[in-house]
Amino acid sequence: MAAPARASDQATVAPAAPSPLRLPVEGGLPEGLDGCFLQAFPHPLGDGRTVLSGVRLRGGEAFRHRARTTVPPDGPFGPVPALAPAVRPASLEARVPGPFTLARPVRDPATGRWHTVASYPGLGHAEHLVAGPHGTVSHARPFALDGAPLMAATALTARHVVVFDLPVLHDRAVALVGTRPPYSWQPGRGARLGLLLREGAPEPRWFGIDPCHVSRAVNAYEEDGRVVVDAVRHPRPGGRPSLWRWRLDPATGAVEERELLPGTETALADGRTTGRAHRHVFGVRDRALVHHDLVTGEVREHRFGAGPRVGEPVFAPRGPGEADGWLLVFARDDARREGALLVFDALDLAAGPYAAVHVPCPPPAYGRATWLPA
Repeated sequence: MAAPARASDQATVAPAAPSPLRLPVEGGLPEGLDGCFLQAFPHPLGDGRTVLSGVRLRGGEAFRHRARTTVPPDGPFGPVPALAPAVRPASLEARVPGPFTLARPVRDPATGRWHTVASYPGLGHAEHLVAGPHGTVSHARPFALDGAPLMAATALTARHVVVFDLPVLHDRAVALVGTRPPYSWQPGRGARLGLLLREGAPEPRWFGIDPCHVSRAVNAYEEDGRVVVDAVRHPRPGGRPSLWRWRLDPATGAVEERELLPGTETALADGRTTGRAHRHVFGVRDRALVHHDLVTGEVREHRFGAGPRVGEPVFAPRGPGEADGWLLVFARDDARREGALLVFDALDLAAGPYAAVHVPCPPPAYGRATWLPA
């Protein structure tokens, strides 16, 4: 198995200032927690650039990774593939007549390569893109796809790429007005999941499902000849989300589905299990950080109360076993303009934060986040 994605593989994460800004820490940071918690959010000017902001942890200390570093669009994956924005401007690709969407890239832990699916308005096809550790595209394979759906998520199994063809579609009329993202909910168009062989047939095998929107894929894997897909599902954009499971049978075309945990706003698994069966899912639900054991059904949580807004959690490995590690999440109190990076033992959320790194002038709590080991 390839080594975990490292900071040096994806981006330069050292602070931009001549000397690091040490941040106050409440509690004790684990000595072995060495890397960068990195967030990405759109530049305030709305010009397609991305702002990176984060906290560098090493040797039990914390340092600010300053948010003034901005990253211009540079290829579909950008400098940090895990944080590639979902909607990219047309200027990135001269052959694309309008903005295109990129499913959140997924790293194959066996090869270190990143996989995503890109959807292009007006072209009648999408592409399965593969990139190396630095985000340079090494392979692009087109397949037929009408309507240019908003691609927010994808998932990997050992043999397949999971394609979410859902009814949030590019809307040319909205694009011409230009006052909001050019995508609209069109449930009459139908919804389906596709299994695209990573090597082999150039077209996906499609499975019809009820119309919905998927904001985050957790994982997918093959089991007893079927493909299991876990994701955060919304009945419609803005609707109450749930952790959801589909089970697809390529032999018969049958689809089984069920809700795993209602109210789950974002979710993730230990990235080392990508493409393999997973037991543990972490996420945010009703102002709480949650751990769902899919074998026992037990749900453990840490509640934040009414004050802070909680961002997207990330998992940082500690030991070799699944979910043996730390869960990091950024919490921001907008009224007080205070923020903190909280570190939890992933398997003991009820114990509360192991440590809190206080961040002055905190960045937004929203946006994508990732952990880059040193």
